Amino acid sequence: MSGPDVEANQRAQAALYGEPLGVIIRRCAEVLGLTQARVAAALGISAPMLSQLANGHRVKIGNPAAVSRLQAMYAAAQGVASGRATREEALAGLASQEGVAVVTSWTTPEASAVRALFRTEGSASDFEEAAALVADAQPRIAALLRRYGADG
Repeated sequence: MSGPDVEANQRAQAALYGEPLGVIIRRCAEVLGLTQARVAAALGISAPMLSQLANGHRVKIGNPAAVSRLQAMYAAAQGVASGRATREEALAGLASQEGVAVVTSWTTPEASAVRALFRTEGSASDFEEAAALVADAQPRIAALLRRYGADG
């Protein structure tokens, strides 16, 4: 997509969300210490969709639940940035919300064993593709596919 189209999309995003989504997403990820894959999982959208939104190749988030999750994530990041909450408190608050999958560490031996098992069955791109296929209908299952198969 050419520069002017991206710029028009970013202006449309700013009109809808207050700022271009790339700015919002990067701020949330940075303040909360999340990778883009983890932000996508927390929102219940695919990583490629998040990338398209952040880069201005798409204007809006089509799933109202994902918009709600982004609003909650933004509020949590503001709380951390202002000193009203620690990063851990903000992430715990997000994780307690229905349908929000925010996990900051998967370093347990059990998680490593599950990840190893997943990787014997397919590549990271296979699991990302599978997650994208089920993300709209089953965001938590998509998060598991990404967590253990694609995010490694």
